This record gives sequence, C-alpha cells and structure tokens, in this order.
Amino acid sequence: MVKNVDSEHVTLSKKPGTNILRYKDERTRYKLTYDKKHDWDELQKVYYFLHDQSDKEISKDSLENSAIEGVMSSLDTYSQYMDENTFKKSMLDTEGKYGGLGMVITMKDKRLFVVRTMRDSPAERAGIQTDDSFVSVNGKEIVEMHIEELANLLRGYPDTKVTITLERPSDKRKRTYTLTREIILIDTVEYKALDNHIGYLKINSFSKQTEKQLKEGLEQAKEDGVKGFVLDLRENPGGLLTQSVKVASHFLFKDRLVVYTQGRAQGDYHEYRGFYRDRLYKVPVAILINQYSASASEIVAGALRDSGKALIIGENSYGKGSVQTIFRLSGGGGLRLTTSKYYTPSGTDITEHGIVPEIHIIDDVAGEEAQKPEESALSLKVSHLNKFFEKQGITLTPEHDSTVELALRILKNTTVASKKRSMEKAREIAANINY
Repeated sequence: MVKNVDSEHVTLSKKPGTNILRYKDERTRYKLTYDKKHDWDELQKVYYFLHDQSDKEISKDSLENSAIEGVMSSLDTYSQYMDENTFKKSMLDTEGKYGGLGMVITMKDKRLFVVRTMRDSPAERAGIQTDDSFVSVNGKEIVEMHIEELANLLRGYPDTKVTITLERPSDKRKRTYTLTREIILIDTVEYKALDNHIGYLKINSFSKQTEKQLKEGLEQAKEDGVKGFVLDLRENPGGLLTQSVKVASHFLFKDRLVVYTQGRAQGDYHEYRGFYRDRLYKVPVAILINQYSASASEIVAGALRDSGKALIIGENSYGKGSVQTIFRLSGGGGLRLTTSKYYTPSGTDITEHGIVPEIHIIDDVAGEEAQKPEESALSLKVSHLNKFFEKQGITLTPEHDSTVELALRILKNTTVASKKRSMEKAREIAANINY
C-alpha cells in the first residue's frame, strides 16, 4: 500500500523538538526527532575523506546516493532509494501505463517471480507463466536484487529488446526469452455479466485509473440489471491506498471504516472511511483472493469481510500489512519508506497469515500446508470442484474457472448482502461437492 509525498510541498521546522514535515494534505504529519548534540560531524568527515582520498574519482552525487541506498537497504524489504530513472518508471505504474513486457512481478522470501502476464502482452505471447522465477536479465544475475531494480531492467523504450531467463518451479527447467518491449496500457478493471444477474469484476491492480474504470464497469452492471458481484482480486499485487479506499467505498455504508494505519509513534494514527452515499452496500458480494493478492487488495477484502457483507473465497492472501510513503526528492529521485502498518476494521494485522478466506480452495498440486485450511470455515479441493461442475455440463476456462462458478452458485438468488447467509448457501453446495 502506497502513499505519496512531494518534497516541494514539505517544510521543515527548525525549532528543536517540534520538527514536523507538513504535506499539502493537512491530515498527514511526519514528526522528526531533533537531536541538538548530533551535528553530523563524523558523517561529513567520512563523506569528504571518501570524495578527496579515494583512488577512484567519486562524484558527490554518487556518494550521496550510495549513502542513502545503504541506509534504506538496511531497513526492510520494501524500503528503498530510487534514482531519477527508476523513480520515473515507478510512477508510471500509478498512472496505469508503461513500456515493458506485460508482467506483474513480486518478491517473497527473496524470490522474484511472475504473478501473472497481461492479456496480449509480449510475456503472454511468449508463454511465460505464473510463478516463473527470474534468474537473469540481459545476462545480469538476479541475486539480492530489489523488485524495483528488476522492474527497471525489464522496462524501457518501446521496440527495444530484453533477454530474460526464468526457472519454472514445476519442472526446474530454465527458459530464456528475447522479447521486444511494447507500450503496456493497464486495464486495471475488467467487467462482464454472468448468469443469474451476477456481475464479475476483475481488479488487476490499484493505479490512478482503477476507480474510474470501476465506475465504468458499475454503470454497465446497472444497465445489465446486476443484483450481486463476484469481485476477483486474485493475482492483484496492490497499489495505491487512496484507490483501495475508493473501491471499498462503493460497497459500504457512508462513513464505514475501511482501514486504519498506525505508525511508530502513538499519534501516527489515521482512519480511512467510506465516503459514498447510497451505493452498493445492499448488494451481495463474493470476493476471490489467492496467495498473490497483496496490500491494497487485502485492504478491500478485509474491509468488506469485516463489514459482514462479503464472503471470502480462495487462498490465504499474501500478507503485506505495511504502508510505504513515497517521498519525491528535489533532484528527481525518491524514497520509498515503510512508515506504518495497516489494520482491517476489526483490528486484524494480516502480516503473518494474510486474509484468511471463509471458503478455502485447496490447490491439489501446490499442496495445502502453507495455507492453514484449518483456519477457514470450509475447505474444498480444486479437483473436486472441477469434477462436480463438469458433470453438470459447465465449461470451465481460465477466465471462468471452478472458483468463479462456485461464487456464482453462492450468489444465485441471494438478495441480501449477508456473509452469514452466503456461508449457509455455500455449505449446502459443498455437501454435494465433497467426495
């Protein structure tokens, strides 16, 4: 989950003990510790000693950047310094377009891998698959590399080539691809009408375009007479905090708590509440998540679950419960700093186990140990679901798989947004599915 701060709108008070960074949004305050005894004398000595005495010529800019990189890399997985080029490319993500290969990537346990490929992208056409791990890019090995550094290598000007080597966990084989970059326009929201007046909304990420595209989908759903929604957040790595709050607001009462954040200091607390009136709070919703649903996805899922209206189906989500503030530097670069943790309305910290679904879908191939199915109210195997629906003549596809069909069956003829009633219906269906 990401917030943005621009140094152009920030002032620093010089009064000891009261230093505060003030952003143009008055609700955001960053208290800084002021130490009169610390004059940075030792750091300045090291800085000038390296600059003047090194056997290699080192620019002052390079020294400053390296110092910042060293500090940021010592903090946590998500905190980092971005040079001007990397920062610009990172900002394109939030705009919803970039020049690249059309892959959503993530990092877990120091492994960088593909979450999904985008429709009709160079990556999809090459046959790159979910969970393929990065080995090298243009001959550079992916060792101790940060996710933003990898993204920087993959992106570039359209019509330029990049060579990547990936390892597929299923067969341990390494595959090398030489692909041509294209302009990737991200459709963050996809809508279609399913049977029985149920709408399907697939949200791929949370960029600046997300709510606008969601509204377009909801307008079409209104014309289609939709009376319930399957909200698919699988493979969604997250994005902007503001967008997750806006998306959740469409399905909640006005002023309903969506998420709250808590920083290191007791006063660093902030609540984000729904702000739409007369929206879709009465419409039943089933939310689909998996192990790649992270950050902003988990905010939406947690908010709708805790409200008592949405049933969660799938796997335990990723478990990214931290907030990163992006601080734009005057020189063109930027910092991404973990500044707080977020909690669902019920006070749940999802960092360790993620959002736990009420209906846990067990992938027979991947196994179930990591997903802790005992924490879910109901567990179903993918193979059992597939067999059950295929016997009924349902054609399953990657876009309309057995989990989507299950959600559709649960919402069929459901008129009240009640997680309890949806769960009762799910148990009735499950009684016929389990073999």
